[in-house]
Amino acid sequence: MKAKPLTISQALKEGSDFLGTEIDNAYHEALILLQHATHRTKEYLIAHAEETVREDCLSRFRQYLERRDHGEPIAYIIEEKEFWSLPFYVTHGVLIPRPETEQLVESTLELLKNRSHAKILDLGTGCGCIALSIAKEKPDTQVTACDISDACLNVAQVNAQNLNIHNVSFVRSHWFSAITPGDFDIIVCNPPYISEDDQLIEEAVEKYEPDIALFSDNHGLEDLYHVIENAPGFLASGGSLVLEHGLNQAEAVQNKMRDLNFHDIHTLQDLQNHDRVTIGKLLKQ
Repeated sequence: MKAKPLTISQALKEGSDFLGTEIDNAYHEALILLQHATHRTKEYLIAHAEETVREDCLSRFRQYLERRDHGEPIAYIIEEKEFWSLPFYVTHGVLIPRPETEQLVESTLELLKNRSHAKILDLGTGCGCIALSIAKEKPDTQVTACDISDACLNVAQVNAQNLNIHNVSFVRSHWFSAITPGDFDIIVCNPPYISEDDQLIEEAVEKYEPDIALFSDNHGLEDLYHVIENAPGFLASGGSLVLEHGLNQAEAVQNKMRDLNFHDIHTLQDLQNHDRVTIGKLLKQ
């Protein structure tokens, strides 16, 4: 028997009821999923609430609802996540951009005030959200974005094309392994920093997002320490290292930076008042 056709308003009610109490803002999420199932804007759906949803769109919408009900992050379902007010294409092979990581971009842009033609290195670029956001704001900069994953680099290059950003070059590299030692003005990095035994990590994050982008040995500090220890060979004198890290890692990161001759070290908090980004300036002997 052919399924009964539904109007947009009926489909949204079905979706929000289906997601129910298990998901916060169920109506809002149903609206996002219906947008992508129908390829219509939110404004269109609201303005045409009594329009009938096409059968193929309704089927796709219900598939999306099933995936979301099983805990899959909505960004992976719709293959998109907004970051720095830009739409980024994401797949299961890349970490979903977080709002707190915008502090990393903001801090880097602050360092670039009144500077032109700076050279920036983004380590572990993932979907490219950090490198491309900086490059979009500062089109005179030269940004190098690297990642060990070909899948991540492919996604980042798609985002560069979609966003019409041309001042970023992409390199396959495990941290600094394929980067020529030089004189970058800023190195920015959001490395894996979650400890393997962290009991607070959300189930959906652990289940769906790539382990390589999440977890690090030595209580989550292994990759942070590796970046700090090797950064001096790639920074110009007076260059800055900008690192995102976990809530309780600021002191360890600051101490490691001091050991490597970084100065003017300070930690900034995110919007939830958590220590999130630590910056140090390199003064070479």
